[in-house]
Amino acid sequence: MLNSKNIKKNYSKYFVNLFLLIYIIFGLYYSTQTGISHDEFIEQYNWKINIEAVKGLFVGDQKYYDELLNYKPKYYGIGFHFISQVYINLFKFILLLENFSLETTKILINHSLIFIFFFISGLYSKKIIDLSIKNNFFSNLFLFFYLLYPYLLGHGFYNSKDTPFLTLWIMCTYFSLKIFLNINSKKKIKYREIIILSFLTAYLLSIRISGIMIFIQYLSGFIILINLENKKSLIIFKENFIKIVLFFTFLILFTYVFHPVYWKNPLLIIDAINHMKAFPHGVCTLTFGKCMKAVNLPSSYIFLWLVFKLPMLILFGIVVLIFSEKKIFIDNNQKIIVGSILVSIISIIFLLIFFDVNLYDELRQILFLIPLIIIIAFISLYVFSKKILIIFSALTIFIFIIQNILIYPYQYGWFNSFSLFTNLNNKFELDYWGVGGRNIANKINNSKQILEIKNKCIYSAPENLLKPFLNEEFTCVKPLTSIYPSSKEKYILVKFTRNLRRDNPSDCLLVINESYNILPFSEKLNTGEVFICN
Repeated sequence: MLNSKNIKKNYSKYFVNLFLLIYIIFGLYYSTQTGISHDEFIEQYNWKINIEAVKGLFVGDQKYYDELLNYKPKYYGIGFHFISQVYINLFKFILLLENFSLETTKILINHSLIFIFFFISGLYSKKIIDLSIKNNFFSNLFLFFYLLYPYLLGHGFYNSKDTPFLTLWIMCTYFSLKIFLNINSKKKIKYREIIILSFLTAYLLSIRISGIMIFIQYLSGFIILINLENKKSLIIFKENFIKIVLFFTFLILFTYVFHPVYWKNPLLIIDAINHMKAFPHGVCTLTFGKCMKAVNLPSSYIFLWLVFKLPMLILFGIVVLIFSEKKIFIDNNQKIIVGSILVSIISIIFLLIFFDVNLYDELRQILFLIPLIIIIAFISLYVFSKKILIIFSALTIFIFIIQNILIYPYQYGWFNSFSLFTNLNNKFELDYWGVGGRNIANKINNSKQILEIKNKCIYSAPENLLKPFLNEEFTCVKPLTSIYPSSKEKYILVKFTRNLRRDNPSDCLLVINESYNILPFSEKLNTGEVFICN
Protein backbone atom coordinates (compact mmCIF):
# COMPACT_ATOMS: atom_id res chain seq x y z
CA MET A 1 0.00 0.00 0.00
CA LEU A 2 1.03 3.53 -0.74
CA ASN A 3 1.62 5.81 2.22
CA SER A 4 0.37 9.42 2.31
CA LYS A 5 3.75 10.86 1.23
CA ASN A 6 3.87 8.70 -1.89
CA ILE A 7 0.27 9.60 -2.75
CA LYS A 8 1.06 13.32 -2.43
CA LYS A 9 4.20 12.83 -4.51
CA ASN A 10 2.25 11.04 -7.25
CA TYR A 11 -0.49 13.69 -7.30
CA SER A 12 2.17 16.38 -7.47
CA LYS A 13 3.86 14.61 -10.38
CA TYR A 14 0.56 14.25 -12.26
CA PHE A 15 -0.24 17.93 -11.69
CA VAL A 16 3.15 19.07 -12.99
CA ASN A 17 2.92 16.79 -16.03
CA LEU A 18 -0.62 18.01 -16.77
CA PHE A 19 0.53 21.63 -16.54
CA LEU A 20 3.45 20.97 -18.88
CA LEU A 21 1.22 19.16 -21.38
CA ILE A 22 -1.33 22.01 -21.46
CA TYR A 23 1.50 24.55 -21.61
CA ILE A 24 3.14 22.85 -24.61
CA ILE A 25 -0.16 22.51 -26.53
CA PHE A 26 -1.10 26.17 -26.01
CA GLY A 27 2.47 27.34 -26.61
CA LEU A 28 2.87 25.48 -29.90
CA TYR A 29 -0.44 26.84 -31.16
CA TYR A 30 -0.13 30.47 -30.07
CA SER A 31 3.49 30.75 -31.21
CA THR A 32 2.24 30.28 -34.80
CA GLN A 33 -0.54 32.87 -34.37
CA THR A 34 1.75 35.82 -33.66
CA GLY A 35 3.04 38.35 -36.12
CA ILE A 36 6.49 38.33 -37.68
CA SER A 37 9.38 40.24 -36.12
CA HIS A 38 11.84 42.53 -37.91
CA ASP A 39 14.78 40.17 -38.36
CA GLU A 40 13.07 36.92 -39.31
CA PHE A 41 13.13 37.45 -43.07
CA ILE A 42 16.83 38.34 -42.76
CA GLU A 43 17.46 35.19 -40.75
CA GLN A 44 15.96 33.09 -43.54
CA TYR A 45 18.15 34.87 -46.07
CA ASN A 46 21.24 34.28 -43.88
CA TRP A 47 20.59 30.56 -44.09
CA LYS A 48 20.06 30.72 -47.85
CA ILE A 49 23.31 32.57 -48.60
CA ASN A 50 25.32 30.24 -46.30
CA ILE A 51 23.87 27.04 -47.74
CA GLU A 52 24.38 28.30 -51.33
CA ALA A 53 28.04 28.97 -50.44
CA VAL A 54 28.42 25.43 -49.05
CA LYS A 55 26.81 23.90 -52.15
CA GLY A 56 29.10 25.98 -54.35
CA LEU A 57 32.23 24.78 -52.55
CA PHE A 58 31.22 21.14 -52.94
CA VAL A 59 30.80 21.53 -56.72
CA GLY A 60 33.88 23.70 -57.12
CA ASP A 61 32.04 27.02 -57.65
CA GLN A 62 33.69 29.82 -55.63
CA LYS A 63 31.18 32.50 -56.66
CA TYR A 64 28.61 31.92 -53.91
CA TYR A 65 31.28 31.63 -51.22
CA ASP A 66 32.68 35.00 -52.30
CA GLU A 67 29.17 36.42 -51.98
CA LEU A 68 29.05 35.10 -48.42
CA LEU A 69 32.39 36.73 -47.57
CA ASN A 70 31.13 40.08 -48.94
CA TYR A 71 27.80 39.76 -47.12
CA LYS A 72 27.65 42.28 -44.25
CA PRO A 73 25.88 40.07 -41.64
CA LYS A 74 28.10 37.08 -42.52
CA TYR A 75 29.11 36.58 -38.89
CA TYR A 76 25.56 35.93 -37.74
CA GLY A 77 25.61 32.22 -37.06
CA ILE A 78 23.25 29.75 -38.67
CA GLY A 79 23.51 27.07 -35.99
CA PHE A 80 19.85 27.23 -35.05
CA HIS A 81 18.84 26.84 -38.70
CA PHE A 82 20.55 23.48 -39.02
CA ILE A 83 17.66 22.19 -36.94
CA SER A 84 14.98 24.71 -37.94
CA GLN A 85 15.20 24.07 -41.68
CA VAL A 86 14.59 20.35 -41.19
CA TYR A 87 11.77 21.13 -38.75
CA ILE A 88 10.17 23.66 -41.12
CA ASN A 89 10.15 21.28 -44.07
CA LEU A 90 8.54 18.57 -41.94
CA PHE A 91 5.67 20.72 -40.64
CA LYS A 92 5.17 23.57 -43.13
CA PHE A 93 2.13 21.80 -44.64
CA ILE A 94 0.13 22.71 -41.50
CA LEU A 95 0.12 26.45 -42.15
CA LEU A 96 0.06 26.18 -45.92
CA LEU A 97 -3.57 25.22 -45.37
CA GLU A 98 -4.15 28.86 -44.29
CA ASN A 99 -3.03 30.12 -47.71
CA PHE A 100 0.05 31.95 -46.48
CA SER A 101 3.00 32.31 -48.82
CA LEU A 102 5.72 29.70 -48.47
CA GLU A 103 8.13 32.24 -46.97
CA THR A 104 5.59 33.40 -44.36
CA THR A 105 4.66 29.80 -43.56
CA LYS A 106 8.29 28.90 -42.91
CA ILE A 107 8.69 31.75 -40.45
CA LEU A 108 5.46 30.98 -38.56
CA ILE A 109 6.28 27.27 -38.30
CA ASN A 110 9.73 28.25 -37.07
CA HIS A 111 8.00 30.07 -34.18
CA SER A 112 6.84 26.75 -32.76
CA LEU A 113 10.43 25.45 -32.78
CA ILE A 114 11.61 28.63 -31.02
CA PHE A 115 8.96 27.91 -28.38
CA ILE A 116 10.28 24.34 -27.99
CA PHE A 117 13.77 25.74 -27.44
CA PHE A 118 12.39 28.11 -24.80
CA PHE A 119 10.60 25.22 -23.10
CA ILE A 120 13.88 23.26 -23.03
CA SER A 121 15.60 26.26 -21.43
CA GLY A 122 13.01 26.08 -18.64
CA LEU A 123 13.64 22.37 -18.05
CA TYR A 124 17.41 22.85 -17.86
CA SER A 125 17.06 25.90 -15.62
CA LYS A 126 15.02 23.66 -13.30
CA LYS A 127 17.83 21.08 -13.47
CA ILE A 128 20.27 23.75 -12.26
CA ILE A 129 17.90 24.58 -9.40
CA ASP A 130 17.73 20.84 -8.59
CA LEU A 131 21.53 20.73 -8.35
CA SER A 132 21.37 23.52 -5.81
CA ILE A 133 18.37 23.20 -3.48
CA LYS A 134 17.33 19.54 -3.99
CA ASN A 135 13.68 20.20 -3.20
CA ASN A 136 11.24 19.04 -5.85
CA PHE A 137 8.38 21.28 -4.71
CA PHE A 138 10.46 24.45 -5.00
CA SER A 139 12.11 23.42 -8.25
CA ASN A 140 8.64 22.86 -9.77
CA LEU A 141 7.58 26.23 -8.39
CA PHE A 142 10.60 27.74 -10.13
CA LEU A 143 9.66 25.99 -13.39
CA PHE A 144 6.10 27.41 -13.33
CA PHE A 145 7.47 30.87 -12.57
CA TYR A 146 10.05 30.68 -15.36
CA LEU A 147 7.76 29.33 -18.09
CA LEU A 148 5.00 31.85 -17.33
CA TYR A 149 7.25 34.92 -17.03
CA PRO A 150 5.75 37.02 -19.86
CA TYR A 151 8.94 38.75 -20.95
CA LEU A 152 10.85 35.52 -21.61
CA LEU A 153 7.77 33.74 -22.96
CA GLY A 154 7.26 36.53 -25.49
CA HIS A 155 10.79 36.08 -26.80
CA GLY A 156 10.13 32.36 -26.74
CA PHE A 157 7.38 32.80 -29.34
CA TYR A 158 9.31 34.54 -32.12
CA ASN A 159 12.89 35.49 -31.24
CA SER A 160 14.92 33.21 -33.51
CA LYS A 161 18.22 34.81 -32.49
CA ASP A 162 18.26 35.24 -28.76
CA THR A 163 15.99 32.43 -27.51
CA PRO A 164 18.03 29.55 -29.02
CA PHE A 165 21.19 31.29 -27.78
CA LEU A 166 19.69 31.57 -24.28
CA THR A 167 18.72 27.88 -24.33
CA LEU A 168 22.18 26.72 -25.34
CA TRP A 169 23.77 28.93 -22.68
CA ILE A 170 21.59 27.33 -19.99
CA MET A 171 22.41 23.84 -21.28
CA CYS A 172 26.14 24.63 -21.28
CA THR A 173 25.78 25.96 -17.73
CA TYR A 174 24.09 22.78 -16.53
CA PHE A 175 26.53 20.33 -18.11
CA SER A 176 29.60 22.32 -17.04
CA LEU A 177 28.30 22.52 -13.45
CA LYS A 178 27.71 18.76 -13.42
CA ILE A 179 31.34 18.18 -14.45
CA PHE A 180 32.66 20.55 -11.77
CA LEU A 181 30.44 18.97 -9.10
CA ASN A 182 31.62 15.48 -10.10
CA ILE A 183 35.26 16.56 -9.80
CA ASN A 184 34.50 18.10 -6.39
CA SER A 185 32.86 14.87 -5.17
CA LYS A 186 35.69 12.73 -6.61
CA LYS A 187 33.40 11.09 -9.16
CA LYS A 188 34.75 9.91 -12.49
CA ILE A 189 34.03 12.20 -15.43
CA LYS A 190 32.73 10.35 -18.46
CA TYR A 191 34.16 11.14 -21.87
CA ARG A 192 30.59 11.38 -23.13
CA GLU A 193 29.99 14.36 -20.81
CA ILE A 194 33.06 16.14 -22.21
CA ILE A 195 32.00 15.60 -25.82
CA ILE A 196 28.43 16.78 -25.05
CA LEU A 197 29.73 19.98 -23.44
CA SER A 198 32.12 20.67 -26.34
CA PHE A 199 29.30 20.15 -28.83
CA LEU A 200 26.90 22.42 -26.93
CA THR A 201 29.57 25.11 -26.55
CA ALA A 202 30.34 25.01 -30.28
CA TYR A 203 26.63 25.09 -31.05
CA LEU A 204 26.29 28.15 -28.80
CA LEU A 205 29.07 29.86 -30.77
CA SER A 206 27.39 28.88 -34.04
CA ILE A 207 24.31 30.90 -33.09
CA ARG A 208 26.24 33.98 -31.98
CA ILE A 209 29.98 34.43 -31.62
CA SER A 210 29.42 36.34 -28.36
CA GLY A 211 28.85 32.88 -26.88
CA ILE A 212 32.60 32.93 -26.29
CA MET A 213 31.72 34.70 -23.02
CA ILE A 214 30.60 31.30 -21.67
CA PHE A 215 34.28 30.68 -20.94
CA ILE A 216 34.05 33.34 -18.22
CA GLN A 217 31.57 31.05 -16.51
CA TYR A 218 33.71 27.96 -17.11
CA LEU A 219 36.80 29.74 -15.76
CA SER A 220 34.90 30.99 -12.70
CA GLY A 221 33.80 27.45 -11.87
CA PHE A 222 37.32 26.13 -12.39
CA ILE A 223 38.88 28.74 -10.07
CA ILE A 224 36.29 28.05 -7.34
CA LEU A 225 36.97 24.30 -7.72
CA ILE A 226 40.73 24.86 -7.30
CA ASN A 227 40.14 26.78 -4.09
CA LEU A 228 37.86 24.06 -2.74
CA GLU A 229 40.27 21.29 -3.66
CA ASN A 230 43.20 23.13 -2.06
CA LYS A 231 45.24 22.17 -5.10
CA LYS A 232 47.22 24.18 -7.56
CA SER A 233 45.60 24.68 -10.93
CA LEU A 234 48.48 22.83 -12.59
CA ILE A 235 47.76 19.67 -10.59
CA ILE A 236 44.06 19.67 -11.51
CA PHE A 237 45.06 20.44 -15.10
CA LYS A 238 47.39 17.40 -15.17
CA GLU A 239 44.74 15.15 -13.60
CA ASN A 240 42.25 16.08 -16.32
CA PHE A 241 44.69 16.77 -19.17
CA ILE A 242 43.27 14.22 -21.63
CA LYS A 243 39.70 15.38 -21.01
CA ILE A 244 40.65 19.05 -21.44
CA VAL A 245 42.45 18.30 -24.72
CA LEU A 246 39.45 16.25 -25.84
CA PHE A 247 37.09 19.14 -25.00
CA PHE A 248 39.01 21.74 -27.01
CA THR A 249 39.65 19.35 -29.90
CA PHE A 250 35.96 18.64 -30.38
CA LEU A 251 35.10 22.29 -29.67
CA ILE A 252 37.33 23.51 -32.51
CA LEU A 253 36.06 20.76 -34.82
CA PHE A 254 32.36 21.47 -34.14
CA THR A 255 32.85 25.25 -34.32
CA TYR A 256 34.56 24.91 -37.70
CA VAL A 257 31.81 22.66 -39.10
CA PHE A 258 29.00 24.93 -37.90
CA HIS A 259 30.51 28.09 -39.46
CA PRO A 260 30.95 27.91 -43.26
CA VAL A 261 32.36 31.45 -43.26
CA TYR A 262 35.49 30.17 -41.45
CA TRP A 263 36.14 27.19 -43.73
CA LYS A 264 38.75 28.88 -45.90
CA ASN A 265 40.14 31.16 -43.22
CA PRO A 266 39.59 30.06 -39.60
CA LEU A 267 41.28 33.26 -38.34
CA LEU A 268 38.18 35.20 -39.43
CA ILE A 269 36.79 34.30 -36.01
CA ILE A 270 38.95 37.11 -34.56
CA ASP A 271 37.38 39.58 -36.99
CA ALA A 272 33.94 38.20 -36.07
CA ILE A 273 34.52 38.91 -32.36
CA ASN A 274 35.65 42.49 -33.08
CA HIS A 275 32.73 43.01 -35.46
CA MET A 276 30.08 41.86 -32.98
CA LYS A 277 31.64 43.94 -30.20
CA ALA A 278 31.19 47.13 -32.19
CA PHE A 279 28.22 46.17 -34.35
CA PRO A 280 27.47 49.18 -36.55
CA HIS A 281 23.80 49.69 -35.70
CA GLY A 282 22.46 53.25 -35.90
CA VAL A 283 19.23 52.58 -34.01
CA CYS A 284 18.50 54.16 -30.67
CA THR A 285 16.53 52.63 -27.82
CA LEU A 286 13.95 54.81 -26.06
CA THR A 287 14.89 54.63 -22.38
CA PHE A 288 13.28 56.93 -19.80
CA GLY A 289 12.25 59.24 -22.61
CA LYS A 290 15.75 59.50 -24.01
CA CYS A 291 16.74 57.94 -27.32
CA MET A 292 19.93 56.11 -26.33
CA LYS A 293 22.09 55.28 -29.35
CA ALA A 294 23.77 51.87 -29.49
CA VAL A 295 27.11 53.47 -30.33
CA ASN A 296 27.13 55.71 -27.26
CA LEU A 297 25.29 54.07 -24.38
CA PRO A 298 25.50 55.34 -20.78
CA SER A 299 26.78 52.83 -18.22
CA SER A 300 23.33 52.87 -16.57
CA TYR A 301 21.57 51.45 -19.65
CA ILE A 302 21.62 47.76 -18.65
CA PHE A 303 20.63 48.44 -15.04
CA LEU A 304 17.73 50.73 -16.01
CA TRP A 305 16.21 48.05 -18.21
CA LEU A 306 16.80 45.27 -15.67
CA VAL A 307 14.94 47.29 -13.02
CA PHE A 308 11.88 47.53 -15.27
CA LYS A 309 12.01 44.10 -16.93
CA LEU A 310 12.78 41.75 -14.05
CA PRO A 311 9.83 40.57 -11.89
CA MET A 312 9.56 42.35 -8.54
CA LEU A 313 10.12 39.06 -6.70
CA ILE A 314 13.41 38.54 -8.54
CA LEU A 315 14.55 42.09 -7.76
CA PHE A 316 13.76 41.37 -4.09
CA GLY A 317 15.73 38.12 -4.32
CA ILE A 318 18.76 40.04 -5.59
CA VAL A 319 18.48 42.52 -2.69
CA VAL A 320 18.23 39.83 0.01
CA LEU A 321 21.29 38.10 -1.45
CA ILE A 322 23.21 40.36 0.92
CA PHE A 323 21.57 38.55 3.87
CA SER A 324 21.41 35.02 2.45
CA GLU A 325 24.91 34.94 0.96
CA LYS A 326 26.58 33.46 4.06
CA LYS A 327 24.07 30.59 4.31
CA ILE A 328 24.33 29.87 0.59
CA PHE A 329 28.10 29.53 0.55
CA ILE A 330 28.34 27.16 3.53
CA ASP A 331 27.97 24.22 1.14
CA ASN A 332 30.80 23.52 -1.36
CA ASN A 333 28.41 22.57 -4.12
CA GLN A 334 26.60 25.86 -3.66
CA LYS A 335 29.90 27.70 -3.91
CA ILE A 336 30.48 26.12 -7.32
CA ILE A 337 26.91 26.58 -8.62
CA VAL A 338 26.00 30.01 -7.27
CA GLY A 339 29.56 31.32 -7.28
CA SER A 340 30.33 30.57 -10.94
CA ILE A 341 26.95 31.90 -12.14
CA LEU A 342 27.11 35.03 -9.99
CA VAL A 343 30.69 35.85 -10.99
CA SER A 344 29.88 35.37 -14.68
CA ILE A 345 26.79 37.65 -14.49
CA ILE A 346 28.75 40.44 -12.80
CA SER A 347 31.81 39.95 -15.03
CA ILE A 348 29.85 39.96 -18.30
CA ILE A 349 27.87 43.09 -17.39
CA PHE A 350 31.09 44.82 -16.30
CA LEU A 351 32.90 43.88 -19.53
CA LEU A 352 30.00 45.04 -21.69
CA ILE A 353 30.05 48.43 -19.94
CA PHE A 354 33.86 48.71 -19.80
CA PHE A 355 34.36 47.95 -23.50
CA ASP A 356 31.35 50.06 -24.45
CA VAL A 357 29.75 47.22 -26.43
CA ASN A 358 26.93 48.34 -28.70
CA LEU A 359 23.55 47.22 -27.31
CA TYR A 360 20.06 48.03 -28.55
CA ASP A 361 16.45 46.80 -28.38
CA GLU A 362 16.49 47.01 -24.55
CA LEU A 363 17.96 43.74 -23.16
CA ARG A 364 17.72 41.54 -26.21
CA GLN A 365 21.50 41.02 -26.68
CA ILE A 366 21.92 39.93 -23.07
CA LEU A 367 18.70 37.94 -22.78
CA PHE A 368 20.77 34.88 -21.82
CA LEU A 369 21.64 36.56 -18.50
CA ILE A 370 17.98 36.80 -17.41
CA PRO A 371 17.54 33.05 -16.57
CA LEU A 372 20.85 33.14 -14.67
CA ILE A 373 19.67 36.13 -12.64
CA ILE A 374 16.35 34.40 -11.91
CA ILE A 375 18.17 31.25 -10.75
CA ILE A 376 20.41 33.23 -8.38
CA ALA A 377 17.50 35.27 -7.00
CA PHE A 378 15.36 32.16 -6.50
CA ILE A 379 18.11 30.36 -4.57
CA SER A 380 18.66 33.51 -2.51
CA LEU A 381 14.96 33.69 -1.59
CA TYR A 382 14.85 29.96 -0.82
CA VAL A 383 17.63 30.39 1.72
CA PHE A 384 16.24 33.68 3.05
CA SER A 385 12.62 32.59 3.63
CA LYS A 386 10.77 29.65 2.13
CA LYS A 387 7.40 31.08 3.25
CA ILE A 388 7.97 34.39 1.46
CA LEU A 389 9.11 32.51 -1.63
CA ILE A 390 6.00 30.29 -1.71
CA ILE A 391 3.47 33.09 -1.07
CA PHE A 392 4.89 35.64 -3.49
CA SER A 393 5.80 33.10 -6.18
CA ALA A 394 2.21 31.81 -6.18
CA LEU A 395 0.85 35.37 -6.35
CA THR A 396 3.27 36.31 -9.13
CA ILE A 397 2.44 33.18 -11.15
CA PHE A 398 -1.27 34.01 -10.87
CA ILE A 399 -0.62 37.57 -12.12
CA PHE A 400 1.61 36.20 -14.92
CA ILE A 401 -1.26 34.04 -16.19
CA ILE A 402 -3.60 37.06 -16.33
CA GLN A 403 -0.94 39.20 -18.01
CA ASN A 404 -0.12 36.58 -20.64
CA ILE A 405 -3.78 36.53 -21.64
CA LEU A 406 -4.05 40.34 -21.64
CA ILE A 407 -0.93 41.25 -23.59
CA TYR A 408 -0.57 38.40 -26.12
CA PRO A 409 1.22 38.61 -28.56
CA TYR A 410 3.19 41.46 -26.96
CA GLN A 411 4.65 39.54 -24.01
CA TYR A 412 8.15 40.73 -24.85
CA GLY A 413 6.78 44.25 -24.22
CA TRP A 414 6.02 43.31 -20.59
CA PHE A 415 7.10 45.58 -17.72
CA ASN A 416 7.03 45.02 -13.97
CA SER A 417 5.02 47.03 -11.41
CA PHE A 418 7.44 49.97 -11.54
CA SER A 419 5.81 50.73 -14.89
CA LEU A 420 2.64 51.84 -13.07
CA PHE A 421 4.52 54.96 -11.95
CA THR A 422 5.71 56.13 -15.35
CA ASN A 423 4.36 56.83 -18.85
CA LEU A 424 5.62 53.85 -20.83
CA ASN A 425 4.25 55.12 -24.14
CA ASN A 426 6.58 58.10 -24.15
CA LYS A 427 9.53 56.75 -22.20
CA PHE A 428 10.28 53.14 -23.21
CA GLU A 429 10.43 50.91 -26.27
CA LEU A 430 7.31 48.80 -26.70
CA ASP A 431 6.72 46.79 -29.90
CA TYR A 432 10.08 47.70 -31.45
CA TRP A 433 10.10 44.45 -33.43
CA GLY A 434 6.77 45.00 -35.15
CA VAL A 435 5.10 41.81 -33.93
CA GLY A 436 1.78 43.69 -34.01
CA GLY A 437 1.81 43.80 -37.82
CA ARG A 438 -0.45 40.74 -38.02
CA ASN A 439 -3.05 42.19 -35.62
CA ILE A 440 -3.03 45.51 -37.49
CA ALA A 441 -3.43 43.73 -40.84
CA ASN A 442 -6.42 41.74 -39.51
CA LYS A 443 -8.08 44.96 -38.31
CA ILE A 444 -7.48 46.59 -41.70
CA ASN A 445 -9.04 43.56 -43.40
CA ASN A 446 -12.22 44.03 -41.33
CA SER A 447 -12.45 47.82 -41.33
CA LYS A 448 -15.55 49.11 -43.18
CA GLN A 449 -14.06 52.63 -43.40
CA ILE A 450 -10.97 51.34 -45.16
CA LEU A 451 -12.78 48.87 -47.41
CA GLU A 452 -15.02 51.70 -48.72
CA ILE A 453 -11.99 53.51 -50.19
CA LYS A 454 -11.43 52.81 -53.88
CA ASN A 455 -7.95 52.40 -55.34
CA LYS A 456 -6.60 52.33 -51.80
CA CYS A 457 -2.87 52.18 -51.22
CA ILE A 458 -1.24 51.32 -47.88
CA TYR A 459 1.95 53.06 -46.78
CA SER A 460 3.79 51.44 -43.94
CA ALA A 461 7.22 50.78 -42.46
CA PRO A 462 8.21 48.04 -42.29
CA GLU A 463 5.68 46.95 -44.90
CA ASN A 464 7.00 43.34 -45.05
CA LEU A 465 5.64 42.67 -41.53
CA LEU A 466 2.17 43.82 -42.55
CA LYS A 467 1.82 42.63 -46.15
CA PRO A 468 1.80 38.81 -45.57
CA PHE A 469 -1.43 39.10 -43.54
CA LEU A 470 -3.43 41.55 -45.70
CA ASN A 471 -6.31 40.40 -47.90
CA GLU A 472 -5.66 39.96 -51.61
CA GLU A 473 -7.52 43.16 -52.50
CA PHE A 474 -4.73 45.23 -50.94
CA THR A 475 -2.41 45.03 -53.90
CA CYS A 476 -0.76 48.39 -53.28
CA VAL A 477 1.51 48.26 -50.23
CA LYS A 478 4.43 50.71 -50.28
CA PRO A 479 7.17 51.86 -47.88
CA LEU A 480 6.30 54.80 -45.66
CA THR A 481 8.97 57.01 -47.19
CA SER A 482 7.38 56.87 -50.64
CA ILE A 483 4.40 58.97 -49.46
CA TYR A 484 6.39 62.12 -49.72
CA PRO A 485 6.27 64.72 -51.11
CA SER A 486 2.55 64.01 -51.58
CA SER A 487 -0.09 61.53 -52.62
CA LYS A 488 -2.73 62.54 -55.20
CA GLU A 489 -5.55 60.48 -53.68
CA LYS A 490 -6.71 59.04 -50.39
CA TYR A 491 -4.34 56.55 -48.84
CA ILE A 492 -3.97 54.43 -45.71
CA LEU A 493 -1.11 55.25 -43.38
CA VAL A 494 0.08 52.54 -40.99
CA LYS A 495 2.48 53.40 -38.18
CA PHE A 496 3.96 50.78 -35.87
CA THR A 497 7.30 49.82 -34.34
CA ARG A 498 9.50 52.92 -33.96
CA ASN A 499 7.51 54.83 -36.60
CA LEU A 500 4.96 55.72 -33.92
CA ARG A 501 7.35 58.51 -32.96
CA ARG A 502 6.97 60.18 -36.36
CA ASP A 503 4.63 63.12 -36.76
CA ASN A 504 1.45 62.45 -38.69
CA PRO A 505 0.90 64.07 -42.08
CA SER A 506 -1.83 66.72 -42.03
CA ASP A 507 -5.44 65.86 -42.82
CA CYS A 508 -5.35 62.29 -41.47
CA LEU A 509 -8.13 60.52 -39.58
CA LEU A 510 -7.27 57.86 -37.00
CA VAL A 511 -9.42 54.76 -37.70
CA ILE A 512 -7.56 51.93 -35.94
CA ASN A 513 -5.53 51.86 -32.76
CA GLU A 514 -3.62 48.74 -31.74
CA SER A 515 -2.66 48.56 -28.06
CA TYR A 516 -2.38 46.35 -24.98
CA ASN A 517 -2.66 46.59 -21.19
CA ILE A 518 -0.13 45.03 -18.83
CA LEU A 519 -2.81 44.96 -16.11
CA PRO A 520 -6.57 45.51 -16.43
CA PHE A 521 -6.37 48.94 -14.80
CA SER A 522 -3.11 50.12 -16.34
CA GLU A 523 -2.65 52.58 -19.22
CA LYS A 524 -3.05 51.42 -22.81
CA LEU A 525 0.29 50.93 -24.53
CA ASN A 526 0.17 51.88 -28.21
CA THR A 527 1.75 49.50 -30.69
CA GLY A 528 0.14 50.66 -33.91
CA GLU A 529 -2.01 53.32 -35.55
CA VAL A 530 -3.88 53.29 -38.87
CA PHE A 531 -5.02 56.52 -40.56
CA ILE A 532 -7.06 57.41 -43.62
CA CYS A 533 -5.32 60.39 -45.17
CA ASN A 534 -6.13 62.84 -47.97
